[in-house]
Amino acid sequence: MDLQYAITHYRRLIKEIGWLEERMAWTVILPVSGRLSLQETATRLTGGSHPELSELDPGLPDVVYLGQSGAAVMLFEATGFSHAGGTQVLERLSENARVWHVAWNITGMRVLIHAAQGKVLARIPEFAPDWLNGIDPDSLREEAAILRGIGRYRPPTRYKTKVMAMVEQRTGARLDKQWFDRPRPAVPLWSPAEDIQRI
Repeated sequence: MDLQYAITHYRRLIKEIGWLEERMAWTVILPVSGRLSLQETATRLTGGSHPELSELDPGLPDVVYLGQSGAAVMLFEATGFSHAGGTQVLERLSENARVWHVAWNITGMRVLIHAAQGKVLARIPEFAPDWLNGIDPDSLREEAAILRGIGRYRPPTRYKTKVMAMVEQRTGARLDKQWFDRPRPAVPLWSPAEDIQRI
């Protein structure tokens, strides 16, 4: 899969959906064997409950959207304050699977995380290759080397599009404009009581 082609794709996507420049979290789960259903993914996401998936328009806060992309399951959040990116959640999502998580938000936080077999292996905070850390930093060493090649003073979009392209290259999953064009299966992160308060 051509990395530069994928970078161009994500550059176009961020331009078409402007708020992606400010905030998003994208998590891709690639099972080691077999397939992972959306319902099982939702159960892992919520820590053992069996939430009913709702069809919701993409872009809402406090919602995790789910979808299949080839052999992978994708999770998307319209905020960089990510539920799926929490350490314990990533540990659950990565049981018998490999997981890549990329997020950024309006505070300037940026991160790329890799987890596998129930453990968070490596992180690149702020997309800064020199800050690569974790129990197995070699699992993101190649990504760190690519980020190092960008240079220190490039616009943030250069880093964002390249990281998204690297996730696609690792997993075969692609996030595209069609993802945002119709309702998607989703897990709301608020309780019914909170929902009443919102009305």
